[in-house]
Amino acid sequence: MKKIALVFASIVLVAGTITFTGCDKTNTVAPTVVLIGDASVTTPLNAAYTDPGATATAEDGTILTVTTTCVPAFNKDIAGTYVYTYSATDVDGNTGDIDRTVIVANDARYYEGSYAATDDGISGTWHFAWTETITASTTVNNRIVFSRFAYYTGCNPYADMNAAHTTINMPQQSINCGSPAEMRTFTGSGTVTTTPMVITVNLTEVSGSPAQTYTGIDVFTKN
Repeated sequence: MKKIALVFASIVLVAGTITFTGCDKTNTVAPTVVLIGDASVTTPLNAAYTDPGATATAEDGTILTVTTTCVPAFNKDIAGTYVYTYSATDVDGNTGDIDRTVIVANDARYYEGSYAATDDGISGTWHFAWTETITASTTVNNRIVFSRFAYYTGCNPYADMNAAHTTINMPQQSINCGSPAEMRTFTGSGTVTTTPMVITVNLTEVSGSPAQTYTGIDVFTKN
């Protein structure tokens, strides 16, 4: 009788152990995080951007709260690449995440590059030719920056295109440039074509002592 009781106790102990082990199962599956919208987005410089976010679901179907971070901190007024990371953690401590790349870009970036440039006098008979490098502003949309405007070394004024990229305007700017260097004030306006890519600026320069006014035309043809 004692032997039977011991066998029964052993069976109960084993069964209890099996039952306990079965209840100790833990979920190790990370939540599913899904982007709302595209994985890569390009937005114009200076334009408002509203991120669409993401959704997250645990293995058992529970809707989870999504935490969003962005590196570097998003700034619509600085051109660059920003990475949004969306993450969610379930009750078992499992975390899932997904990324979206947001590119803040100057709409005039297509005009960056090397140009064959000429500068011809309207108020005089000069002619110069050189290789120009044009860059797109990283802070103002549709703005480009010259590297050697009017053939002067160290002369880097900016000019603003209209949204359609058909006209260009150079607000008044005073730059210490040329050789020898002196303060020169430029204003100008002109046209832009895309096929071929040509930027034409009718310019006015005020420089010298006493101040003199010169007019000319700069033509930039993309190489």
